[in-house]
Amino acid sequence: MRVNLLLLDSALELVPQDIVKHPAVIKSASKRGKKPEETLLDISLHYYAMKDLKDFNKRGRPDIIHLAMILFLTEIPEIKGEFYIHTIDSKIIWVNPEMRPPKNYNRFVGLMEQLLKNGKVPTNKEPTLMKIVGSGLKTLKPRYKIALLSENGKRISPEKLCELGDDWLIGVGAFQHGDFSKEVLENADEVFSISKYTLETHQVVCRVLSACNMLLNWP
Repeated sequence: MRVNLLLLDSALELVPQDIVKHPAVIKSASKRGKKPEETLLDISLHYYAMKDLKDFNKRGRPDIIHLAMILFLTEIPEIKGEFYIHTIDSKIIWVNPEMRPPKNYNRFVGLMEQLLKNGKVPTNKEPTLMKIVGSGLKTLKPRYKIALLSENGKRISPEKLCELGDDWLIGVGAFQHGDFSKEVLENADEVFSISKYTLETHQVVCRVLSACNMLLNWP
């Protein structure tokens, strides 16, 4: 019954070199005593700096990933499987399913900045909580098939996703606006929809997890 979650095109990245010298970026970084290029891109802080970036309307929303992470990693062991994050710049991050997710957003930001800078959290200790394991979705394809959830997909009930099996990743978009990247669409093995409405990332994750709990008779 365990489900594996893959967040896709996630709006999670460090500030790109194109805008590290923008006043808004320098200001927000200096308040935290950090180098601009070592801070997370955040559209609420860096909107004016981001406006000329490609696909800026689907970037700079780490809070989306934070909320999905809390929902999934606090799920019961009978349901919680593997957890991966595919970022807007195609990094593949493995998240330890046993990790206790940081509830505090500032703590989450610090961990993600450390991860994206060093490739691993913690850097020199075990157990590993998060690790960049590759680049591109093909990194995952030898082991998994991807069931992409999209409003344009074949309509199924969320319960069906709970029964896919251990070799499937349930792919959920983790960005605020726009369409899935070409990479995501080309690597999807199936495309499903679980609602006639456009749902936010946390709503999709919540519906799938709730469906699995229902199948287990709400343990």
